[in-house]
Amino acid sequence: MIKQWNFGHIVVFMLIWAVPRIAHTQEIRVIDNKGTKVLVRNTTVSTGTSAPVAPVQNDIWFDTSDADHQRVKVWSGSSWRELTFTGIPGSIFFAGPDGVPTQDNDALFWDGTNGRLGVGTSSPTQSLDVNGYARIRSMDEAGNTDRLLKTDPNGVLHTSKVNFGGRWTNTNTTTNLNVTTTVVPIFGSNDYVDDGTNLYEVSGNTLIVKEAGRYDIRVNITLEAFDDSILNANEFDTNVNVRLALNGTPIGSFGATGHISFDNFNNFSSVHLSDILELDANDVITIISYREANSGTVRMYNSGTSSFVINKLR
Repeated sequence: MIKQWNFGHIVVFMLIWAVPRIAHTQEIRVIDNKGTKVLVRNTTVSTGTSAPVAPVQNDIWFDTSDADHQRVKVWSGSSWRELTFTGIPGSIFFAGPDGVPTQDNDALFWDGTNGRLGVGTSSPTQSLDVNGYARIRSMDEAGNTDRLLKTDPNGVLHTSKVNFGGRWTNTNTTTNLNVTTTVVPIFGSNDYVDDGTNLYEVSGNTLIVKEAGRYDIRVNITLEAFDDSILNANEFDTNVNVRLALNGTPIGSFGATGHISFDNFNNFSSVHLSDILELDANDVITIISYREANSGTVRMYNSGTSSFVINKLR
């Protein structure tokens, strides 16, 4: 009985002795029920922008000093070690089939040096480089000022000037077009021109195309002949032809008027020309008129009745 009483008092004494140390310390040596001395750790978890003071081994600290990159760290006994996944620089971790974070740089890659994201490639050459097919499941309707997109031979997207055009009408009603190789002064007034002067620029009686491509060109000229037969008896029965010229050289087919007789008010006619040309940057377009038959004065009719229209096809 004495031995049992002494042992019980010893156990009670040890428990009383240990209680305040468990409450106020994080690491303590105690004797278990077998009489073995063991080390007990009470690990703490802290959150903040500054490291905890006097940490013990296995303490955990949620480091919030960087709002964009919060870190979980464990005290190793001598320093704070960050708990994080490591991988090849540029890797983007994602959950694999087993739910465990994994990486696949050939499928998804971030080039932090150049600020480029690669999908299906680990060597992106643009801000977004997709090696494969892309799909957009929903889009808003286009607005009047929206631009078309096209790709270059390398698949890089660019805004396109396809369908960009311009329209000009005449203000000149005095130039005699019934004279061979006369430059038709049709660029008098502009109705519209897309992209300002970045694509089309008028200089005198010429139009300069600023960007290489394929262009649809249409010319409509309304003519009026003037009967001065008192001065010239050879002016009857004539017509006027027109032709496009590229950099001063006539090109393509002729457009011809109907018969102009200068008699009994048969002095009005028109000529129309349409062609599609492959042009280089800074090519110059003019309209050249030719006398087909007799002489006589043939002019463009009232202002705004003759037009030049151009539209970019590709």
